[in-house]
Amino acid sequence: MLQAYVVDGKGFKPVSGGLAKLSDVYWIDIHEPTPDEQKAVEAALDIRLRLPEEPARFQISTPVRANEHTVTLTSLLLTGFDVRRPELVTVQFIRGKGPLVTVTKGGSEGLAWLAQQCDDCVPSPSSDAFLVLLDLIIECATDLLDHVGDDLERINRALFQHHATRKHRLLIEAPPRRRTHQLDLILTELGYCREVLVKLRRSVLSFRRVIILLQERGVENELAGKLKSFEHELKALAEAEEDLSATNAFMLDGAVGYIGILQSRVINILTILGVLLTPPVLVASVYGMNFKHMPELDWTWGYGWALGLMVVSALVMYVIVRVRGWL
Repeated sequence: MLQAYVVDGKGFKPVSGGLAKLSDVYWIDIHEPTPDEQKAVEAALDIRLRLPEEPARFQISTPVRANEHTVTLTSLLLTGFDVRRPELVTVQFIRGKGPLVTVTKGGSEGLAWLAQQCDDCVPSPSSDAFLVLLDLIIECATDLLDHVGDDLERINRALFQHHATRKHRLLIEAPPRRRTHQLDLILTELGYCREVLVKLRRSVLSFRRVIILLQERGVENELAGKLKSFEHELKALAEAEEDLSATNAFMLDGAVGYIGILQSRVINILTILGVLLTPPVLVASVYGMNFKHMPELDWTWGYGWALGLMVVSALVMYVIVRVRGWL
């Protein structure tokens, strides 16, 4: 799929290939290109396209590649978080004399979702689309971290209930089934947040690596200043992600701890019931033996005697359990 964009005001406007020449547009986005689309771009811009690596790799083997006419930058980009299906895609930024060309591997729609986020992101004048897109990517990553932080704050309140009243906590914790269902939902939410944070970390690290390698190659002063600013912003994103990851891990440990407490309560109740019922069962076992000479079997009140002995033995065990503080 090939989509070209021009600048409309301070945003991106998609145009079809028949409406403008590819060499005259501002940005060309290519997703899983067909052979015809690849040849059309190569002929219009006099460049050679090389499909990026599979996004399943932990890091890009060659993040920066240059020749006489172009510089190709390859990074991992997190997509799909708007539909709660985070996915890493490989993106190539091909910078040359003509428009910026991006080639994506993975995902479903290339960088069309990123272009839709640009309402007022193109400064005037701006001739380098790479800097505009990088700024937009950092802004989207910052918004994503804000959303994850809000989700973790909500999960934190639901998990520990430290802001709730005592009555509200008792209503939630009294039925074990309700609390177990809540903890199940909390673990699911924590798993999603963890997936987003891990994949975002890989994306941020890949972009930091690209920027560092660009700085080492020596670029013009204007671009060097922007790259230094971007490097500081990406570093701040990485630190914020580490903080949220630590919070996520703490709440995961807390959820597992609460599950252990619920299990301990159930086992404790079953154990106490077993202790209370052991003496009555012992009495019933004694009088259930088939011996010929058992005087109690001939008593008029023998049945009542056995039942009373069972009740008294159970009450004695109950008193012992309460005094010991086991119940």
